[in-house]
Amino acid sequence: MSVSGIGNGNWSAYAAASAERTRGTTTLRVDTGESSDVDKVREKGLTAFAKQAKAEAWAEKVRRWRDEAMKAMGLTQEKLDAMSPEDRAKAMQQIDEYVRRKIDEAMEAAREEAKKKGQPLGGTGVPQFVDFSA
Repeated sequence: MSVSGIGNGNWSAYAAASAERTRGTTTLRVDTGESSDVDKVREKGLTAFAKQAKAEAWAEKVRRWRDEAMKAMGLTQEKLDAMSPEDRAKAMQQIDEYVRRKIDEAMEAAREEAKKKGQPLGGTGVPQFVDFSA
């Protein structure tokens, strides 16, 4: 049985090239000291890996939003450290409010996206947020 008549006939050339590349090849792995995602999944399990990846992604977004807020206010970490305790507390409160607004916007966008897709509002389409503040 031949499949060369399906489509424009070029599929068999791609399949043959792909099969040729994978036939008899070995993978060379260079140890960089870092674990690959597959290694991490094997070590922790898929659920734990996914939870950690999600937490890291949210933490990165929060860091980015904090940096945006500081930049908009004309602040650097050095300027913030040099402020009086009262001024620093006010600035940190403004930064916190900015980040909370961004979180609310992200959550609302995810809810709207879930609603468009017909997913339940509390379903897996809506990201869950973990408070990382210290």
